[in-house]
Amino acid sequence: MALSNAISPIPVEVFETYIVKKLHRTNPFMAHAVNESSYVLGGAVVHIPQSGEPPKVVKNRKTFPATAVQRADTFVSYTLDVYTTEPTHITWHEENEISYDKTDSVLNDHVETLIELVGDNMLYNWVHGMNASGTYDEVPAGNRITTSGAEVDTTEEGQTGKRLALSYKDLQRAQALMNKQLVPKEGRVALLESYMYQQLIDSMNANQMAAFQQTADLENGIVGRFAGFAIMERGVVLSCNSSGAFKVPGEAMAATDNLVALCWQKDCVAVAKGDIKPFQDTDNPMYYGDIFSALVKGGGRARRGDWAGIVPIVQGVPAAALDGAGEDDLEGA
Repeated sequence: MALSNAISPIPVEVFETYIVKKLHRTNPFMAHAVNESSYVLGGAVVHIPQSGEPPKVVKNRKTFPATAVQRADTFVSYTLDVYTTEPTHITWHEENEISYDKTDSVLNDHVETLIELVGDNMLYNWVHGMNASGTYDEVPAGNRITTSGAEVDTTEEGQTGKRLALSYKDLQRAQALMNKQLVPKEGRVALLESYMYQQLIDSMNANQMAAFQQTADLENGIVGRFAGFAIMERGVVLSCNSSGAFKVPGEAMAATDNLVALCWQKDCVAVAKGDIKPFQDTDNPMYYGDIFSALVKGGGRARRGDWAGIVPIVQGVPAAALDGAGEDDLEGA
């Protein structure tokens, strides 16, 4: 689908449709969440109500009248981030004398860059968000699982030493944790970083692998199903430092940092889309050509204040590397 030509401006509606389609194709995991775009207030914020304590139940009540108690509801909120690309200048000479449509190529670059960054930050927003007190916190330790497979070399630039591979048993532990949280069994998803996905495959026996492959739905980005999760794969998911704090997308990996896979149930996370707009200044007399940039507003959050239904699986560190080692010592592990 061509976004533009050298003469006509890009209709905003066409650009928005193109962006939305790209979002779904590039980040199919975002379809497995509650879409709260219609609840964005003032184009900037979403409030998610949180139910208060349920009523107490008394067996064989003998005291009357019963005491009426008002339920104290709260809410958690998230704001929409504003993503903008740096403007690109295309000269009149380039547009009219080069052998390909540079305008279309430049616009696609802007779209692809925006889409990738929105996806990276959506995952971060699902594990790091504002609480009811207005401060930020992250998925608590009780919701996290550590990988338990064989020792493997680190795969990311900046990491050093060994880590424990992702095993199918780790997904089974995530399944059990969600069951204990009374999270619905339908709509569970596990998004695995590419190398962690391969580690999962390596941990399966022949029968498990055959059953896994039969449940693939590649058209919707699902590479298979296991332990009640629709398994999806992505080049970048999440990472955290050795203290467990999640790293902001794009931040360089350190020696002791760990990759993170993310499991969730679709009703426990939210996405919201705001304004989508291309900016264009054609035939600019000071630039002797055209200038293009783009803006996308989007956000998301865990929908429950207690973080239930969200289970990060963090790379484990072999015991030999931890014995007697401080955080600085792990760099050479």
